[in-house]
Amino acid sequence: MNKIKLTILLITTAVLLTACQDKEAGKLDNRVLAFWNFKISKDFKSAYQFLSPGWKINEKESVYTLRMGMSKVKWIDAKIKDKECKQTDLCIVRMTIDYEYQFKGVTSEKMVVSTTLSENWIMKDNVWYNLPIDKKL
Repeated sequence: MNKIKLTILLITTAVLLTACQDKEAGKLDNRVLAFWNFKISKDFKSAYQFLSPGWKINEKESVYTLRMGMSKVKWIDAKIKDKECKQTDLCIVRMTIDYEYQFKGVTSEKMVVSTTLSENWIMKDNVWYNLPIDKKL
């Protein structure tokens, strides 16, 4: 009888842990897409709130919004391609980004380009934040 109870307990624990991981993954997906939706809609003040607390120490909101607003890139769409979480609080999210840009010397018309980029996301106090550094963590 004890073996049956132990087996049921182990199965229940595994199911709950999987559900928790799925829930956390959903939180990350939602945060990533919300961050990009703010960038696409040029709401850089709201996008700034998704940057890690450590990053915000180095770049004030006014500087970030000015820098983003001066960009010649017009983001059109963002989709999560895949993600790799080496730890429960650290993930690399690969994005497919569609954007509009006018390349100098190529044509006078703006071109829509699609690219893949990797972003670092960290969890602090149960909230996911973007960590905009060039290297993978």
